[in-house]
Amino acid sequence: MTRDYDRAINFLENRTNYERFRSIPYDRMGKNLAHLTRFVDSMGIRPRAKVVHIAGTKGKGTTALFLEKIFRDEGARTGLFTSPHLFAWEERFAVGGTPCQADDLAETLIELQERLAAFEKDEPNELPLTTFELSVAAAFLLFEKKECDLILLETGLGGRDDATNICRPDLVVLTSLGYEHQKQLGCSLTEIAAEKGGIIKPHVPVISGIGIDRGDLPPASALAAFPEFLRWKTVTREAINDALSVIRRIAADRNAPLLELERVEPAAAKAARERIGTAPKRCAQIALSAAELLAGLPSPSRRNARYVSIASASLPARGEVLRRAPLVIIDGAHTRDSAASLAGGLEQLPASRRTLFFAALADKDVEGILWELMPKFDRVFLTEIPDTPRSLGTAELSARARRVAAALPPDRVPVTEAEPNLAKLFDEARNLPADELLCVTGSFYLAARAAAALKK
Repeated sequence: MTRDYDRAINFLENRTNYERFRSIPYDRMGKNLAHLTRFVDSMGIRPRAKVVHIAGTKGKGTTALFLEKIFRDEGARTGLFTSPHLFAWEERFAVGGTPCQADDLAETLIELQERLAAFEKDEPNELPLTTFELSVAAAFLLFEKKECDLILLETGLGGRDDATNICRPDLVVLTSLGYEHQKQLGCSLTEIAAEKGGIIKPHVPVISGIGIDRGDLPPASALAAFPEFLRWKTVTREAINDALSVIRRIAADRNAPLLELERVEPAAAKAARERIGTAPKRCAQIALSAAELLAGLPSPSRRNARYVSIASASLPARGEVLRRAPLVIIDGAHTRDSAASLAGGLEQLPASRRTLFFAALADKDVEGILWELMPKFDRVFLTEIPDTPRSLGTAELSARARRVAAALPPDRVPVTEAEPNLAKLFDEARNLPADELLCVTGSFYLAARAAAALKK
């Protein structure tokens, strides 16, 4: 099967892959949606499964994993499409809670390649379908073959123009809003809300976690006291309220019932209490509420079982503990909010010294992320992600870190140095004292390399 697998993966990877672009051309993405829809329809895919479509600045992957575990434990055959993967393409197409088999993926992609060749003869298109677009089509085809009862789709970027938006969902989930991908989605939170809310469909229920604990956000009047690099990317109460108005308007225009969550219930927080940070607790609340919308109010015993599902769900590279002595944690946090959640959780863990390995993609809010992380560590090593064109170089990363350090109180500034050789850092990590804490974060691409190097 190796030759078929290589052929299949080459077909996927040799298409235009926006994940490898330094700047993603979002304006192109929506141009292929109609073409992609016709291609998927031409294959006769009519999934009998219920479909949940999930978008949000952060938390969509964790929410999807929690929701998948709830329904899998209740006997559903689940199909989960997420991105990116850590080690292999199969991870993006999970069936029954585990990555699909390599031969199943190869068979699906080869069939997809053959069907695409026939389709494009009859219906050529100016823009060839991309890697991500075809992976969405592959997910639909694979999950149908596997007779999944529930399909969960995580958007790749934005929502309105994302390839996953060709789905016909039974439930739409919006997890959060923040300032990310502004070049693609818009500078204001209302513009970003409009893009994320673009996945709302007529008459389809929507559950929103955007407003959870919004009273904890700073008012706009407080921004004057923030460092300049934080002001234009700090979510305020006013901004989130305006963004919520956009979501409400879209839902009303499309006659889509909207359930807005405002806080994390104690039972949801308790179910996620072993997770690092506050973000998993928000995601637990969203997943539990989504399960009720999909399947109705559970009995007390089933509700308790769902708490157990949340507590036992696997969350790769999301506060994942690789080793205990020293304590090594990897996380894909690549937004300021995610970093704040992670930093707050790490602060509760005992350690004689705290070390951070950090790298980021060039289009991320690096200053905002470092603002949350740097004060929580004694040492920070800035590095690069090899073979990733979007990775920010250590020279630019160091300049941004100095900018952050200049705005921090002197006693909160860690020892910081650049080390572009990631392999060298991992070699040093293997010799840390048992009572230290090491966190590797800033990107899922970095987390994947850490997992491969340090799990041993």
